[in-house]
Amino acid sequence: MPSPRFPATATLLDAKVCPLEKFDALFAKITQERRVADGYFLQAHPEETWFLFLVNGSPYASGRLAVDAFSFGEIHEFFAAYSRHPQSPLSFFVADKHLLLGLMVLFRHRPARQFATDLVDTGEILRELAARGADAILGLRAGEEWAIAICNKGQPVMNYFPPSGAEALQEPAPSAQLLAYVFTRPFGGVTVDVYEETRVDPAGDAILATPRTRSRLSIVFLRVAAKVQEAEAASQREREGAPAEVTPAEPAPPEVAPEPAPPPQAEELVFATGEEMAAPEAVPAEVAPPSGPSEAPAPAAIQGPIPEVLLFLGDKQLGTFSLGKRELTIGRNPGNDILIDNVGVSRRHAVIKVSGDRVVAEDLGSANGTFVNGERITSCELRDGDEILVLKHRLMYRVPKEGVTPKVEAPRDTGQQTMYIAPGAIAQAAAGKPDTPGPKLRPRLILPDLTKFGLEAEEVTLGSGADCEIRISGLFVARAHARIVPEREGQFKIIHLGGLLGTRVNGEKISEHLLKHGDEIVIGKQKLLFRLER
Repeated sequence: MPSPRFPATATLLDAKVCPLEKFDALFAKITQERRVADGYFLQAHPEETWFLFLVNGSPYASGRLAVDAFSFGEIHEFFAAYSRHPQSPLSFFVADKHLLLGLMVLFRHRPARQFATDLVDTGEILRELAARGADAILGLRAGEEWAIAICNKGQPVMNYFPPSGAEALQEPAPSAQLLAYVFTRPFGGVTVDVYEETRVDPAGDAILATPRTRSRLSIVFLRVAAKVQEAEAASQREREGAPAEVTPAEPAPPEVAPEPAPPPQAEELVFATGEEMAAPEAVPAEVAPPSGPSEAPAPAAIQGPIPEVLLFLGDKQLGTFSLGKRELTIGRNPGNDILIDNVGVSRRHAVIKVSGDRVVAEDLGSANGTFVNGERITSCELRDGDEILVLKHRLMYRVPKEGVTPKVEAPRDTGQQTMYIAPGAIAQAAAGKPDTPGPKLRPRLILPDLTKFGLEAEEVTLGSGADCEIRISGLFVARAHARIVPEREGQFKIIHLGGLLGTRVNGEKISEHLLKHGDEIVIGKQKLLFRLER
């Protein structure tokens, strides 16, 4: 299979064989010695090409290109393919964040429209986008070469061409550059894909790439790949007719490398719209009720206002917990005062307690640590406004002022963030469209218990989280695993959001899929049917 050629800022490694056991050293050389934060690895296998995208010096997601089919995947899938073809040539290309976004959109989404330049003029495509004020990313293919154009409100603002199109960049305006590039390709030899969905979330397993695990990425993600393969094999046996098993108690978490320190502050990504990257949609954690009273004699009451601890995930506040009982335990097991459902959180992770006239945070020997104001601690006295970090969750210690209700601002999420072009203009354009008659047939999901769930205009999230419209239990089922969204003309699309087992439609793992009558959706061990009924 010929290797595709995508744009890049520079080439650091070009088609060299790198044994898998030397990948981690190569990764460290690129990201630490060369201080390259953004780019992508490309490995061409006999029948497919795999990509590993790096954002802020950390793996963000993987991509697969087989013939002309793009797919967006988990990081462990790149390493699994690498292990199957360890002698395949490996390249690394430097790319800025705008180009990375454009490339990942090609893998993550399906184009809204596709054109051949012998049938439609490129200028006509741009005029139509500008008339609607639509943000878009264009993928232009000529043979094995790809170019990327990022459009703000229909106007090209950044172009990325392969080396053969470098002369087009001499034109003063991005729109003229784009037209010049198409004009210099063989007549009719360019196809243009228009993508109006420009938001790309990190892969679900990107959380495993931390400052400490980045020195052994191949080990970490191959271990995850093995666990996923075992779970998929068990799920396949069950789908083929093995007797259903009684759901066991929650097993121990997969033996993946723990997440220690939080990743460094993600660099803000600003597009022509002037908007920053948005943090991924926060998924609330379930908060356990306070544990029962101790048999020990009650301690003396706290003098003055009773301190509180506020729990956040991203910019969303999940709960407020009073220190009125002088102690708050934090951990993954039910029975903790603050329950955080994350396999990287220890069963009893930390405690916040009143000690004399002080309030102290203590780490209880957790694998991933407890951080106060960015510093890892074993024990630390807390002061009003201190921020405690337990993996992705943040807790703010607060002493209320008597008679005053303070304004609390959510801490910023310093982890992996969604890359996107702000969709405000897209929403406005969509809002301006005339309403179309609804379909005569009503779309429904037939759930595993054979109940029917009607799909209306709102989005529907499937997963193990308490706030999902359709709850699905099971190991490797993410809290927000997949989402079904309405499309044009009464159609619906399912989008995979996270979860190591993936989302399958009719037996095929998908990143997104336009649903048709009779499609079978499999998440974990659960099957759902999409049907159109009167």
